Amino acid sequence: MIDVGHHCVMEPPMHGLHALVVEEEYLVAADIEQTLRAAGAAHVTITSDADAARALDLSGFTLAVIEARFGHADAVALCAALRAARVPVVVTSADQAVQAMFTGATPLAKPFDTAALLAACAAARQGHAL
Repeated sequence: MIDVGHHCVMEPPMHGLHALVVEEEYLVAADIEQTLRAAGAAHVTITSDADAARALDLSGFTLAVIEARFGHADAVALCAALRAARVPVVVTSADQAVQAMFTGATPLAKPFDTAALLAACAAARQGHAL
């Protein structure tokens, strides 16, 4: 909450975040980016490849939303690298068994809507702060 004179204004839920989105489908990635920016994210970096994402400086991110496409080893390794960099992670997948492979990540079942995405991001950030 921000105190503005005699009024308190609620900060957007993702205020100031630098998010990483790893998603193969461009339209899904663009939708996630739009949702995060509308919720206050300052920066959103998108890549369609988990291996390319691992080459980035992960310590600069404050949240990651990654696709768990078929539980590819590179996505699992990216999740582990993000967790090691202390970045909260949301993993999206239509398969719960695949999501279970991503230790320490907050699962988000596909397809999802804006409210579900924001709730998963908030849960990941809160779980990370504990």
